[in-house]
Amino acid sequence: MAGDETIQLRDVCLKIGSGATPRGGKEAYKGGATSLIRSQNIYNEGFHRDGLVYIDDDQSAELRNVEVRPNDVLLNITGDSVARCCQVAADVLPARVNQHVAIIRPEPKSLDARFLRYVLVSHEYQSRLLALASAGATRPALTKSMIEELDIPSPPLAEQKAIATAHTSRSTHKARTCLVNLTWITTT
Repeated sequence: MAGDETIQLRDVCLKIGSGATPRGGKEAYKGGATSLIRSQNIYNEGFHRDGLVYIDDDQSAELRNVEVRPNDVLLNITGDSVARCCQVAADVLPARVNQHVAIIRPEPKSLDARFLRYVLVSHEYQSRLLALASAGATRPALTKSMIEELDIPSPPLAEQKAIATAHTSRSTHKARTCLVNLTWITTT
C-alpha cells in the first residue's frame, strides 16, 4: 500500500458529534455516577481529572446520545483549547461530553482508535486542526463537517495498531519513524 493514501473520517467512524450541557450551568451538576467531560479535561498528553464533574441519572438519561464509550477519541472543538485530543480511561465511564467536546468513534475494523488519537495529536495534524478552527471565526471552532471531512492516513489496520502500540509504549521515536514512512507526514 502506498503511504500517501488517506480516507475521510466520516468513512471510517460510527459516530462523530458533540455533546450537550445540562440546563442551569454549574448549578446543574448535581453529582451522581456519570462523569460529564468538559474541554478542561482534554489534553493531548491525556485525560485530566481536575475539574471533572458528575451528573445524576436523570441528567445522564437526557444526554444518552452523547455517551462516551471505551476507545472513543475526544476532541475539543471550541475556544482556546480547540484541537486538544485524548482518550478516556475506562474508570471514568460512564460519561457524557458537553458541547465543547466532540466524540469520534472509529469503526474498529477500519480504524484503530489509538492510531487516530496519535495522528490527531501529531504536530502536523494539530497545525491543520488549528488552521481549520481559526478560518473565518471570531472564536476558534471545529464544526462537525470539518471533522467528518478530515483526511487521515489509511495504512492497513495491522500497521495502525503497530504504530499505536509503539506510541502507547512511549517508544515515540519508533512511532514517529513509522509515521514518517507514511508519506503523509512530509506531504501535508
